[in-house]
Amino acid sequence: MIKTITGWRIVFVMLIILHHVGIDQLDMMSLGVCFFFMSSGFLLSIKYQFTTLDMQSYRKFAVRRLLRIYPLHWFTLALWLAVAGAVGVLVLKPLTLVLNAALLHSWSLTHSIYYSYVKVSWFLGTLLFCYLCFPVLARYYNPLRLRYKLAILGALAIIAISVLAGTDDYGRTALYVFPPARLIDFMIGMTLPDICQVAKRLPIVGKSDNGTDAELIAVALLSLAVMAHGMYPALKPWSDTVIWWLPQAVLIMVCYLYDKHEGFIGKLMAAKPLQWVGTVCFELFMLQAIAALAYNYRLAPLLNHAGLERLGLNAYDLLPWMIIPVGLALAWMVNRLFTRPIGRLWR
Repeated sequence: MIKTITGWRIVFVMLIILHHVGIDQLDMMSLGVCFFFMSSGFLLSIKYQFTTLDMQSYRKFAVRRLLRIYPLHWFTLALWLAVAGAVGVLVLKPLTLVLNAALLHSWSLTHSIYYSYVKVSWFLGTLLFCYLCFPVLARYYNPLRLRYKLAILGALAIIAISVLAGTDDYGRTALYVFPPARLIDFMIGMTLPDICQVAKRLPIVGKSDNGTDAELIAVALLSLAVMAHGMYPALKPWSDTVIWWLPQAVLIMVCYLYDKHEGFIGKLMAAKPLQWVGTVCFELFMLQAIAALAYNYRLAPLLNHAGLERLGLNAYDLLPWMIIPVGLALAWMVNRLFTRPIGRLWR
């Protein structure tokens, strides 16, 4: 794992969590989601080489991915149902629950289904689809010349831009979670290793003692996209995916090209605290809704009764500041008591 990519993933997870509790004024949740799909395609491509594709190698890869996703998903879903039932906000819909448990709900194109129960679980269903496509893409897409890959991505981008331009808000939200639509992000990530190899042959890329200049350029491009996203309503049809493709691609490439000789931004992203959070990042992402329920219905009333109100504070208003520490505590416990034991059991 490239430490700086892990660091950026943590930053984007925290942005997503803050968005869900209503303090993301720049609405940058989609930026983080795009980064996860692109970085996943990139990291898999530099780790796995499917020069041949047979049922045994495909099954081995697929089973590893399934075991990484489903146990935590089922555990999180069961925990969410228990907590929601305990606080009295649980509404059971059997068909929706079955689709959610099977991670098929992101295919539904129906808001009440793909955002059901643990709302972020749509991401797992869509990511699982990308994972299952990866061996086939690695075998037949990755060996293509870069020019052909760029032509394919260009054609897919034109289709995506055209479809999004003629789709209303409800339809764009459905496409935001729809697995084939997010496969484009994943394929862009898969193409970046080839672009990095071309970039390495340039006289100035990756040759400096540290990557400070390159990191500043990447962050500047990302900042420009964020400002354009917030300032120009005309970009709204493409604000969930398309406008992030270039800045996110540059950011991932900089992380890779300057790995082991990062600049000050890279060193910050590779710092031990962020890397520690990286060990429970998956759990933190999945448990954010449970952390919010636990805080609002259990911890906040206790804090108010303990005297917080007498200080002129309302514990419920502190949710945006408490969601991450509460989520980290839950994530650590689930990682130690569930994820790791399950991993050891399967190994």
